[in-house]
Amino acid sequence: MTVLDEKTVAAVPLRRNRDFLLLWTGNWLQFFGSRMSGVCYPLLALQVSGGSARAVGFASAAAVLPYAVVQLPAGVLVDRWDRRRVMQVCAVGRTAVLAAVAAMVLLDVLGIGALLALIAADVSLAIVSSLAERAAVRTVVPDRQLPSALAQNEARGRIAGLLGGPAGTVLFTWSRWSPYLAAAFGAVVAAVNVRLIRADCRPAAAEGRRRIREDLSEGLAWVRTQPVLRSALPLVALATGLLQVVSLALVVVLVKEEGHAESTVGLLLGISGCGGVLGALSARWWMARLPMPALLVGGFTLWAVLMGGMSAASGPVALGLLFGAMNLIGAVFGVATAVYQMTTTPDRLQGRVAALAGLVTAAGATVGAFGGGWLLETFDGARSLRFTAVAMAVVALSTGLVPSVRRARIPTAEPTADTPADPSADAPDPESRGGAPA
Repeated sequence: MTVLDEKTVAAVPLRRNRDFLLLWTGNWLQFFGSRMSGVCYPLLALQVSGGSARAVGFASAAAVLPYAVVQLPAGVLVDRWDRRRVMQVCAVGRTAVLAAVAAMVLLDVLGIGALLALIAADVSLAIVSSLAERAAVRTVVPDRQLPSALAQNEARGRIAGLLGGPAGTVLFTWSRWSPYLAAAFGAVVAAVNVRLIRADCRPAAAEGRRRIREDLSEGLAWVRTQPVLRSALPLVALATGLLQVVSLALVVVLVKEEGHAESTVGLLLGISGCGGVLGALSARWWMARLPMPALLVGGFTLWAVLMGGMSAASGPVALGLLFGAMNLIGAVFGVATAVYQMTTTPDRLQGRVAALAGLVTAAGATVGAFGGGWLLETFDGARSLRFTAVAMAVVALSTGLVPSVRRARIPTAEPTADTPADPSADAPDPESRGGAPA
């Protein structure tokens, strides 16, 4: 396996970086396929079960449960194994799972039990692959190009979400098995592309064999020594939960309270999705002009203002534009926080720290989904949005009051085992006096 010279890679723009292009294009097709298959799983569960709403709920649970069960062990494995090999195995595994769904639908032998198992397997493999790719990006691009690379990855995911959902439903209407066969083809391309990557994506060798629990404890202990990550992760989880409430409230406002057709939800999501793509594409521009605290605190503050505006707006276009502005802002500070996490985390911990961050964020979204349902049952959409806006303002204020977040800066050099990874660790922090857990 060839290890790319850092100076050679640094001189090559991303558009001519062979390994990055292989990684980006292969996983774009795989993400696109995931969006197509993901939006069709509930529809397929409805058909297979003979119209059971409970089966749809089971299918949704099968798609969400792996985020709680798989992420942390997956982070450990990504930090132990060759990340290129992990991505390749996951792509091959997803090809087999998706092809099995397509074949069983075509032969009319798919039962609800088998469907739930295949959904869980598909999502689990996607989680492991995503963590491996996130860690591998730092291997195939130099540190100074990391913001651009992550911004392009963010845009890739949002474009896949914008186009994959409608494409999946169209294919599903034409033929029930076709979205899964198309998604399997995307996974095949991803497997081939990853196989052609030349960079050495192996993590630093660990000293001796350890149990998974010990590796998890090491990742958690490291996060607890980082004032910025320790404070920001819960706040980002709260903001994600409130965003989930907004998503549910918009559907209730449009369909139930204003009486619009269900198709208007697609219009709203299309408009808002464009905002997310624009935010991902412009993230590097914003990061070059605004420091990390301004992106976080300013982003949360603008979210609160936009949520308040939604409570007074009506119609899919107005609500879509406001939600699109929220997605634009979310994409910008999403890229910024990802760059911060990756540049401050030692390579040997990349998988575990990313998994922990993903788990905390997923927990926030889950709580937001359940809490949003209760809120919308108790109050109407406008009052729910006003309550959410006030809660988001509190999150923004809390973020601004955290000293380590106010001092946070994205480092320009790769952290080493002998130097502090968190720039705020060099300055006295009232929150961390007395020593953090090791």
